[in-house]
Amino acid sequence: MFTAAQAIDPLLQIGSQGAKVRELQTLINPRILVADRLKVDGIFGSKTEAAVKTVQFQLLLEQDGIVGTATWKSLRANAPVDMPILRRGMVSKQVGIVQQVLKMGGFYTEAIDNDFGVKTEAAVKAFQRGQESPIDGVIGDRTWKALSNFATFLSID
Repeated sequence: MFTAAQAIDPLLQIGSQGAKVRELQTLINPRILVADRLKVDGIFGSKTEAAVKTVQFQLLLEQDGIVGTATWKSLRANAPVDMPILRRGMVSKQVGIVQQVLKMGGFYTEAIDNDFGVKTEAAVKAFQRGQESPIDGVIGDRTWKALSNFATFLSID
């Protein structure tokens, strides 16, 4: 059964066309370098897919180049949406995404293993020291937003 949100925001990927792709391209353009801006033509080709992956990185989502509910919601909010609280002891793909961002920023030097261990917690705390987040090593809404802003900076370099 389809929800109203799915009818409004369809799954988009390579080969998709139409008004929703134009809307997507319009939402993406302010988040990427001027040189990489998309032609708002309603055609989801390889350039749109690459831009989607860039924005998914910025929003701390899995970089699959497919625009589903999480990508739509996060693009519209201009921030990660519906993210879980992450803390030591958790193992997930989202932990790996955080590790990747922290590693690119020089906060984390270990392997990206999706395991929120002691070293990941220390890296999160080091990151939190420069943010308006509690320095607790836990990734809640404020730290998700700060990490997203940081990832946007990293992806624009």
